[in-house]
Amino acid sequence: MSKHIKSGIIYILLGGFFIYWAETHSPKKIGQAIGNAFSGSYTMDETSYYICLAIGVVIALLGVKKIIGK
Repeated sequence: MSKHIKSGIIYILLGGFFIYWAETHSPKKIGQAIGNAFSGSYTMDETSYYICLAIGVVIALLGVKKIIGK
C-alpha cells in the first residue's frame, strides 16, 4: 500500500470520527439531550455542532482526494 493511500484512509477515519462525534452530541435530538443530561454527558450547541460536522466533512474529503489523486 502506498503512503498516499494509508494517509488518505487515516484522514477518512478521522473525518468520520468528527462526524460521528457531532451526531452523537447533536442539539437536534431531544431524546439524546435528555439521556446525556442523566448520564453526565453533554450536548453541543448548534454552532459547535455545525463546525464539527464541517471539519469532519473537509477532513474526509481531503482523505478521498489523497487516495484518488495519488
